[in-house]
Amino acid sequence: MSYKILIPARLDSTRLPGKPLRDIAGKTLIQRVVEQAKKSSADLVCVATDSTLIIEHCNEIGVESILTKQTHKTGTDRLFEACELLKLDENEIVLNVQGDEPFIDPVDIQNLFNLLEKNNANMATLFTNLQDNEENDPSVVKLWMNPENLVKDFSRDINHLEKAKAKKHLGIYAYRVQFLRQFIDWKQSVNELQRNLEQMRVLDNNHLISARISQGEIHLGVDTASDLEKAVEIAKKTDEHF
Repeated sequence: MSYKILIPARLDSTRLPGKPLRDIAGKTLIQRVVEQAKKSSADLVCVATDSTLIIEHCNEIGVESILTKQTHKTGTDRLFEACELLKLDENEIVLNVQGDEPFIDPVDIQNLFNLLEKNNANMATLFTNLQDNEENDPSVVKLWMNPENLVKDFSRDINHLEKAKAKKHLGIYAYRVQFLRQFIDWKQSVNELQRNLEQMRVLDNNHLISARISQGEIHLGVDTASDLEKAVEIAKKTDEHF
């Protein structure tokens, strides 16, 4: 079965304005995300954005993109609009690859698709082990799982559940279009708003999320100027090998 990759991208980031178009060693952030996504077996990689500047940039570098509304409350709402604009079938599997993950491993993308298809789940995501400096960082989202690798809960607070079993959540998701339609029909839940984590809407509506560990070596979401500096240094080193 085939799948699509959609990459939500907003220009208006409070912590790092103009984030998708920031330069990382000669390529924009969004360009690097797309290049990694295209190394997977997806039959479509498309940027979903509310910015005409990002659309223009995608046209310049030969990347498919689609213009969505500026009024969406969450990235998932933007993703569903993109599905409708692309006229995707209800049973189509869509992977949401965040536009701030320049080193996303294409193996992880493929593994996530395989997990959703194998488990016939509504939603699937990835995790990795926490580093010491990430345990008390509220910008790093933690998750806990049951023995069947189904997510029990998400939190920014490592003491929310048993600290020793906390993992680092990676912001990549797989779902079917029909489940995305359900998602946007639900109201934002209390936990979603309190924790500022839209995936809580799924758990709060009693749906399951499958998870598996990432095989990738670099897990860096670019959210701040400091993250951008780290990404530039990593890109310089990794680009040298190609």
